[in-house]
Amino acid sequence: MKLDEILESINLAEGDSTRMNCPVCGGYNTFSISKLQGKLIWNCYKASCSCSGKTSACMSISDIKEHLFSVPGRAVTPVQTFDMPNHVVQMKSPALDIYAESYGLTKSLWFDVKETRAVFPIYDRNGLKLLGAVGRSLIPSAYERMKWRRYDKQKDLMYFSDSRLDVAVLVEDCVSAEACFNAGFTGIALLGTTLHESRIKDLMDYTQIIIALDKDASLKSLKIKKMLEVYTNCRVVFLLDDLKYFSPSVVQTILSTPVLFSPSL
Repeated sequence: MKLDEILESINLAEGDSTRMNCPVCGGYNTFSISKLQGKLIWNCYKASCSCSGKTSACMSISDIKEHLFSVPGRAVTPVQTFDMPNHVVQMKSPALDIYAESYGLTKSLWFDVKETRAVFPIYDRNGLKLLGAVGRSLIPSAYERMKWRRYDKQKDLMYFSDSRLDVAVLVEDCVSAEACFNAGFTGIALLGTTLHESRIKDLMDYTQIIIALDKDASLKSLKIKKMLEVYTNCRVVFLLDDLKYFSPSVVQTILSTPVLFSPSL
């Protein structure tokens, strides 16, 4: 089926999306069509394919109500309930204080007394509902194989340092997200190098998305850019060193200047 035939025959409700084989390059399940804010938006995620675009689509009365009364940042998929494990608590800890001070962290962290981890709680975009948590080992030699640990079972969560700032920066981990926040940006940690399609909707309100993954994830950065550029203004900054190792002023310079890479330490 040709692209124009697919666009004419597709029937999506507001906020829905579907995947299929690309009608242009033939890529298996690489072609995505979404209906967002009354527009059909399509994109092939295969790097060598240029098939992408958007067009107006009629919104039904139910679509309009859904758009007007939906909560910003709500997940497309049902959100699972989450409770912190009993051994993850809010308490004073010299090890936790040293870790927070070394990276200039100002947010309240939890402490895993069983595994000696600094635990970052993951809230929804509005900062109200606890959705999950991720912990960083404070004893690297003891937990070399498990530096980071997820306490929840949701694969598509993102960590928001703050959602109120206009420009968002996509990074890999929570500490880097907080480094971006300290520099005046909304830091969003992918908790890895994958942007799940179900979370794209959470990124559409920002005036710009800056993708700043680690050096070894350059190809992933370009893939994410291809996913997002149909929906919003975005660009990639290729880093030589992780943003969490820089001061807020240097992070601001790196992300505010249209350069291809960051300075090395």
